[in-house]
Amino acid sequence: MTSAYGHPQKKLICLEYQSISLEVFVWLNSLKYFITGVNFFLRTICIALVAWIGYPTETEKLGMTTKMTFFVQYFNTAFLLLLVNADLGEQPFSFGLTGGTESDFDKTWFKVIGNTIVSTMMFSAVFPLMEACGFFGIRLVLRILDKGFTSDPYTTKKTSIQAYINTYSGPQYLMHFKYSALLNIIFVTMTYGYGMPILFPIAAVGILVLYFVEKTMLYYAYRLPPMYDERLSQSVLSMLGKAPLIFLGFGYWMASNKQMLSNEHVYPKDRMTAPETTHHTYGEIWTKGDCLEAPAWPLFALFVLLTFNELFGNTVMKCLIFCFPSLEIGDIELDEDIDNYWASLDDKDRNWALKEDSYSTDTLGLQLFTVKQK
Repeated sequence: MTSAYGHPQKKLICLEYQSISLEVFVWLNSLKYFITGVNFFLRTICIALVAWIGYPTETEKLGMTTKMTFFVQYFNTAFLLLLVNADLGEQPFSFGLTGGTESDFDKTWFKVIGNTIVSTMMFSAVFPLMEACGFFGIRLVLRILDKGFTSDPYTTKKTSIQAYINTYSGPQYLMHFKYSALLNIIFVTMTYGYGMPILFPIAAVGILVLYFVEKTMLYYAYRLPPMYDERLSQSVLSMLGKAPLIFLGFGYWMASNKQMLSNEHVYPKDRMTAPETTHHTYGEIWTKGDCLEAPAWPLFALFVLLTFNELFGNTVMKCLIFCFPSLEIGDIELDEDIDNYWASLDDKDRNWALKEDSYSTDTLGLQLFTVKQK
């Protein structure tokens, strides 16, 4: 700690090492908070941008907000660090990504970028709870200020009913960014889950926290939510169908990298800062037959099968229905062979209903039943 042996500027060697290590530790750990904060900022920008553009129906606007918010957050969480640190100079086409230090999913990538992604997902898992508590605190402070720090429920500084309602009612229920947060958790987990299985329990905890927070907020905080139709949910379910393709594609690439499975494929480097040489390119995996080796080939086979189904599944199904019409599942009309409601009542319930109708007609002047029903 007190030695400066060999240092050109006579600085304390151990102290300088600790200072550099602490700085790196702080920067790496602050990334998870930064990424989550940027996601929150991007979410706000996307919602405002879609609202500014405008759409003919509320469902279309919500669907576009969900997709746009999800794509931006997914890119920021899963791919930004990956692309910034990538060096694809070994690949046949580098796409201009040669300024980083990571040439593949290797030990350095998992130690630095992988740890950052896991930390980000862990923080994102509890972020809905923190967000709900934070906004509840803001609403509580505004209500206390409105009452002037008194406990009298009839004291208020508001001069209009609408201003009073806005202060003492809960937030509006916005479904679009809830869906985008759910999609982001699932897709990031599917992207790197094969190489980092810890993401699956983290995702499960994140979805569970999001469920309980939203359930509690619906009961005790949110205003009455609007009536959404099924199109938004169907759109989200359609997007979720692409998640297995992401998992199989990235999983296959990781599984076909022999450096992840053994130490027999390590190659020397010209300099310490040079990226690892892997001989794992999307040209060599075909010429050397690596795609047919376990454990990569099952992932590759399923990837091809699901891709074919995604691209041509509807066409193939139409052809099968044309050849075999009985395969078509259409609207089924059920004939339950039961009478209408009034005819199905027993004598006790019918007499009760008739007395209610008599009271309503004589006292209120409102007739409940028609003459035919009586």
